[in-house]
Amino acid sequence: MPIRITGLNSGLDTEAIISALVSSYSYKTNKYKKAQTKLSWKQDAWKTLNTKVYSFYTSLDSLRFSKNYNLKSTKVSDSTKATVTASSSAPNGTQKLNILKVAQAGYLTGGKLDDSTTTGTTLAELGYTGGNGTITLTKGDGTKKNIEVSQGTTVNSFINSLKEAGVNASYDDINKRIFVSSKDTGKDNDFTLTGGNVDGANALTKLGLNVKSDATDATYKTYMQYYGDGTQSGITAKVNEAIKAYQDAQTAYKTADAKNSNISAGYGYASAYAAMKDAFAKSGLSEAEQDQMVKLVQMSATDRAQSVMDSNGNIYKTEKTNDDGSVIYSYTDASGNKSYIQSETTDSVTKYYTATASEVKYNKITASDGNEYSEDENGLYVDKEGKKYFVDGNNLVETTGRKVNGSWEKTADGKTVAFEASKKEEATKTVYTKDSNELSNAKSGTTAYTDLAKKAQDEMKLSDEDMSSYLSTLATNVGTVNTYENTADTTLEDSNEYSRKSIIDKVHTAYAKNAAQGVTDLTNTFAAAIATNKTTMNTSQKTMDNNQVLADIAAMENGTEKDAAIASFVKQVQSAHDIANNTSIEYNTDAKKIDGCDAEITLNGIQYTGSTNNFSVNGLNITAQVVTGDGDANAISITTSTDTQGIYDKIKDFLSQYNSLINEITSLYNADSAKGYEPLTDDEKDEMSDTEVEKWEQKIKDSLLRRDDNLESLMSAMTSAMSGAVEVNGKKMYLSNFGIKTLGYLNAPKNQQNAYHIDGDEDDANSSGNADKLMTAITSDPDTVIDFMQGLASNLYNSVHKKMQTSSLSSIYTVYNDKEMASEYSDYTDLIKKWEEKLQDKEDYYYKKFSSMETALSKLNSQTSSLSGLFGS
Repeated sequence: MPIRITGLNSGLDTEAIISALVSSYSYKTNKYKKAQTKLSWKQDAWKTLNTKVYSFYTSLDSLRFSKNYNLKSTKVSDSTKATVTASSSAPNGTQKLNILKVAQAGYLTGGKLDDSTTTGTTLAELGYTGGNGTITLTKGDGTKKNIEVSQGTTVNSFINSLKEAGVNASYDDINKRIFVSSKDTGKDNDFTLTGGNVDGANALTKLGLNVKSDATDATYKTYMQYYGDGTQSGITAKVNEAIKAYQDAQTAYKTADAKNSNISAGYGYASAYAAMKDAFAKSGLSEAEQDQMVKLVQMSATDRAQSVMDSNGNIYKTEKTNDDGSVIYSYTDASGNKSYIQSETTDSVTKYYTATASEVKYNKITASDGNEYSEDENGLYVDKEGKKYFVDGNNLVETTGRKVNGSWEKTADGKTVAFEASKKEEATKTVYTKDSNELSNAKSGTTAYTDLAKKAQDEMKLSDEDMSSYLSTLATNVGTVNTYENTADTTLEDSNEYSRKSIIDKVHTAYAKNAAQGVTDLTNTFAAAIATNKTTMNTSQKTMDNNQVLADIAAMENGTEKDAAIASFVKQVQSAHDIANNTSIEYNTDAKKIDGCDAEITLNGIQYTGSTNNFSVNGLNITAQVVTGDGDANAISITTSTDTQGIYDKIKDFLSQYNSLINEITSLYNADSAKGYEPLTDDEKDEMSDTEVEKWEQKIKDSLLRRDDNLESLMSAMTSAMSGAVEVNGKKMYLSNFGIKTLGYLNAPKNQQNAYHIDGDEDDANSSGNADKLMTAITSDPDTVIDFMQGLASNLYNSVHKKMQTSSLSSIYTVYNDKEMASEYSDYTDLIKKWEEKLQDKEDYYYKKFSSMETALSKLNSQTSSLSGLFGS
């Protein structure tokens, strides 16, 4: 705003006069500013409420399904031996539990070392006189790690090696013992420490860790099974034979497992294929039309709407939408070649044409604002919002897109942005050219789907509801068929009897010969094949388990690395034999190894095994704590029943959430009027204290949703759903049947007339003295209560869902007209700008007039002074 100095000659308060003259313009400007501020507050109020409504809406979703009410409680006859919780799927009743073993981690307490031993003590100081020794740490799952030791190895370095090998290890300086333990419970997590050679065994003795245990003995025996005649060549031959046996077993297992995987999935595939073919057989659709329906039925409604089907049944999907509204669709054939269709819509009529794609070069500029501007066919540069700019030196200037006297017209108050010459570069883009020939037989995916469905419906004479069910089932079966047929075999060759291709061919042939019955006859042969494959898998697994120690070598490619690994393994076999038969090797009798083991339980006589003490069986989550022993006499009982209190609490929580929301909605709708209160201008605020301003604005904000139509509609929908009937087993029931009701308009506190109270609820002073009908109903007939609550939650969910649908006025998941309000806010911005410009123009007009007056008065005063001087002389 320019600095104006006025009234110097006239003596008038020009600013006050002009302010009065333009007051009508100021009033209009402030009026729209206040309205926009009020609208902004209303938007904030709705956003806050909408967040709460949406949160309640999402919480209702789970309440529509019975599984979320199917709560269970359990009692264990001896909770010191096991703890049990029940999920919703656990059956009611009493079951017997025996704990035969609890899961144990492997523990090794080393023998006592010399009192002078520290973590820095070497093996030599502990009395070890051997050379380079090997100590092998073997896990229960067969994995192993060799630790090399020598006379210079310290206690600390050996402990660190154990940790690196995957176990816990420490040295107790007070008790002078090394402690080693597995990191987790279970047999597969157990460990053994054995000598990889005689020196390694002797080193273990000096470290106090050479102990006899079942697991340690089993480790030595694992190697000794390959000893044979004891010669190097004899051991090598047995090892190679075992490797071959392991590899053959592994291949046989994978093959049999892949066969069973294909066969098991083949049951569902065969059933879906037969159902799909049966459905098409009565549809009246031709083979070509059936192929088209297969493609269309598995697409979503949105995808169909964004696609085009040509006369050959090929599906073209949306590639891009042009600025003029035409759409480019593309289709890629089996060879990877792309073809295109372009749509054009005029007067709601859409036509399709073939199109070609070509690559063209263009310039793009990255300007100083960080945005990219792309050159169009007219040489203008377009930003991401579609605004256009012409180049003026090193600047991009926003234009209206019109030329005036041969030059691009600038946009009033448009943007100008600078760019560096180096930021202008050449790029390539795809340009689509429409051909002149119309594709008369092409149609949108939606139209193609609707036409085929209508033809089938007319042929089968189905109602709309039955046809919807027909299409839904067909889509499911088509999806199953396509998934199976399009999943590649990763293990089996196509020629294998039970490859996917073979099973597909068998199913197709069986249906062609005898329709669905032929497919059923075929799948009846699957069970025998599965049993045969399982036998192969069990036999192969035993072979692999017996030779697990050779698994790593068996996985190697033939070559020098594998030969070296076999030679090293042969030495381990010889060492295991030497150690087992060497009477000079001492064992630490004051050391103790507790082998890791799996937990074992029986539930109702059936045994279960696990690496931890936690079991999940038929909805029960069991934690084993103490061994009970076997047999009914030692069994502990687990009694599962419906958690009536849990169901009651869930219903109570639901009502609490509803009451909180409906009370707030009611309060907002019935808020006190703020008539006569409008947002304050800055000048008005200056005349009030901060507290007065805050109270003034809060008065307005509290009343913003008073008597709001959208709020009334939402409140009505919610209260109607809650007060409405729910049919359970043919009988209409209401919340009042379960002692849940409102207090009524006369008895309820202000704005709480729509809230519900549970009779007998000890936390509710209004209803605690009444008989507890809800708990009685849950205890005597929980299924009826659950069915009712499901229906009520579904009705309320659907009512709120309808209010949250998208429209021209509102976005999805909003219960108010957010789009309309955003548009109104934008309109106010334009109005305010317009009236501010009018105000400025009118002020400038009057200031110019008064300035001319002041100039004239100045000249008059000057002339008067001159005349006075002349006459005075």
